[in-house]
Amino acid sequence: MATNLLAAPQGRNRMTAAIAAAFSLAVAPGAEAATYAPWLTQIGVSDAILSAANWGKNQLLGVVDTGIVAGNPSFAPGQVSNALSSCAAVTFKCPNNGFADDNGHGTAVAAIAAGNLASPFSSAVTSGGYAVSPGAVISVAPDANIVAEKAADAGASVINVSITYGNSADIVAAINYAAGKGAFIVWAGGNDGRSLLTGASTAGLTAAAVTHLVFAGSVNSRGGISSFSNTPGAGLLVDASGAKTSYAARWAMAPGEGILAPYTPLGAGWWASWSGTSMSTPIISGSLILLESAWPILKTNGTAANLLLATTSDLGAKGTDATYGTGLVNLATAFKPYGPLTVTQANGQSVPVSGITGALLSSGALGNLAALQGRLAAYTAFDGYLRNFTVNLSGLIKSPAMAATTNPLPTNVNTGPAKIKLAGGAELAWWQAPAASPLDRLGVFGFNADRAPAGALGAAMLTDGAGNTAAFGHGVPVQFAYAQALYGNGEAARQSTELGASNLAALAQGGNLFAYGARLSETTRVALSWSSTSASPAGPAGFESPAWAVPAATNASFGVTQRFGERVTGGVVAGLLSESHGLLGSTYDAGSALNLGASNRTASLGASATIRLDHRASLMVEAAVASTRGMQGAGLIAGTGEIRSRAFGASFMSTDLLQSDDRLLVSVRQPLRVVAGRMGVATSTVDEQGVAQLGTEWVSLVPTGRETDYTLSYDVKLGRDRTFFLQAGVRRDAMNVRGADDARLGATWVTRF
Repeated sequence: MATNLLAAPQGRNRMTAAIAAAFSLAVAPGAEAATYAPWLTQIGVSDAILSAANWGKNQLLGVVDTGIVAGNPSFAPGQVSNALSSCAAVTFKCPNNGFADDNGHGTAVAAIAAGNLASPFSSAVTSGGYAVSPGAVISVAPDANIVAEKAADAGASVINVSITYGNSADIVAAINYAAGKGAFIVWAGGNDGRSLLTGASTAGLTAAAVTHLVFAGSVNSRGGISSFSNTPGAGLLVDASGAKTSYAARWAMAPGEGILAPYTPLGAGWWASWSGTSMSTPIISGSLILLESAWPILKTNGTAANLLLATTSDLGAKGTDATYGTGLVNLATAFKPYGPLTVTQANGQSVPVSGITGALLSSGALGNLAALQGRLAAYTAFDGYLRNFTVNLSGLIKSPAMAATTNPLPTNVNTGPAKIKLAGGAELAWWQAPAASPLDRLGVFGFNADRAPAGALGAAMLTDGAGNTAAFGHGVPVQFAYAQALYGNGEAARQSTELGASNLAALAQGGNLFAYGARLSETTRVALSWSSTSASPAGPAGFESPAWAVPAATNASFGVTQRFGERVTGGVVAGLLSESHGLLGSTYDAGSALNLGASNRTASLGASATIRLDHRASLMVEAAVASTRGMQGAGLIAGTGEIRSRAFGASFMSTDLLQSDDRLLVSVRQPLRVVAGRMGVATSTVDEQGVAQLGTEWVSLVPTGRETDYTLSYDVKLGRDRTFFLQAGVRRDAMNVRGADDARLGATWVTRF
């Protein structure tokens, strides 16, 4: 080991070099490292940042300096372009020397910015207050390509100039030329311990050149300004239009003391500890390379330098100052979103991610919208510099609520309505919904003290002597009233209500209902119904679910039943479901970025067959298909295609099994489920220039599971006023979510007084 002090070449920044060792160790391109040189961690370099920037791969760094020794082990084979580099040397012995470095300064600068070699020392090396571990990454952008000298014409995206800055006409012209080619220029601030150009301003730059120019000052390992470093002072950049920008506003600090780099005058394996703003400059240049590699839009829009300066860590006096300029380069901050993140909707408008309100409360027919959740979990958003980031918006989708499994008995259905006989064979029946329990009011959005609809909760049904039936009600399930009107038979109505597969009335209930059934002949009946959901009154602040979470739907159905002989009855039901801010039972804010249309219509067609096995037992089968028209959206959902859904159910009912007036009901049903359909999600893809292109990605609406319910219920009268109910059930893929299985068992004793 030898030590030597080197004088800076004429006209260039001064430097010191302590020759350290002679050894080489290559870094595999793109390989993440466990440790980094302290001057890199000082500016926020990490595995995550280098990985996001692909280690600077495919970016071209221009080094305007004393040339480069391309074969130095600090560089990967071919990393320094022989074809694009041009003549340069301190003694300018061109063309004999080509771009070969006969001083060592240019090679060191290039290696600090983009050398592809880890720390070659077998033990930790202390340099300038830094302790560098063996094998630590010591260059900012180790996979970048490098070109010497005429960098602008070679297509360099960043040009490093570790030469004392001057404001002469030829330098101004060179900066304007390079900026016109789209390159960013990082210029050393100088090592005279004074303000840049002693306060003299620079005139004649283009406006683009000003935004593409960065000056570099030096800090030591403790973050203080180096004793030799120049400062921005009070000088100005005056562009051709007369606009003024302070040097300080285009000035950033970076480590510049004790930076390890090769020292080629003594041979290929020699290293030195370098100090000067010449070293700070390539650290800033490498940082710009990383930013452009991660986000090409920064080069396309010419904003990489502005971003780097906007995200520095403040040093000295608060804000931009005449000593530290904007502050210390901070890649950890620069690689985070700057300003509010926005997403682009299908209509091309951008909305802040923080401003996306509302949500989508899915339904059983749609399951948990797994495909849509997966797409929203990695959604593309853009920051103030139009850089793409991934955000997770899947939380906007609320999964369907699972029905409570305690006390599951549908008491209202099993007990049937109260009845009185009227003159002429007519009958009046009525029933009342049970009072809402606290569990009924515990929704997705928290406890809702006023969840229960206002007004009377019940229905009345009048059947005349001819068998015609009319029913009116509010707040009770519509299915029983309609089934009674359609079949004209209480037992068939109970079976149909249990299955609920022949129409979509269950998606529009809780409000007003009307049903009417007419007997056309001994064997034929027709029925129609209309029902709606009920708006929930506003509750106390903080307890009420948002207005959009309350379904708003109407359903109209028309059906015909025909008896064939004494045992078989067939039926057909056609229906039309209209939903506002809803789709097949899901609800959402129609004005939010995540909506499935302000209004949706679904046409359904159902069929049923009832077979009376004997005077005590019957078998019923129901099935329905439905089609929902597609819609075109303007938010994050670009639209939907036609959606097809199906439901199926079968039940067996028997009475008088163990004693008179008992009843057994066994059913298997598959509730409404989407079987075909897709949704278009507005997506933004980024091209090679980093420019976002708005498109549509289609995802399936078919749920991951297929709910199948197995239910057994038994009720028996134990006297005139007492009834015992028992029900057991198993659900597979509950709410059409794969793997969501449950079982339930409940019993109720009812005594009438």
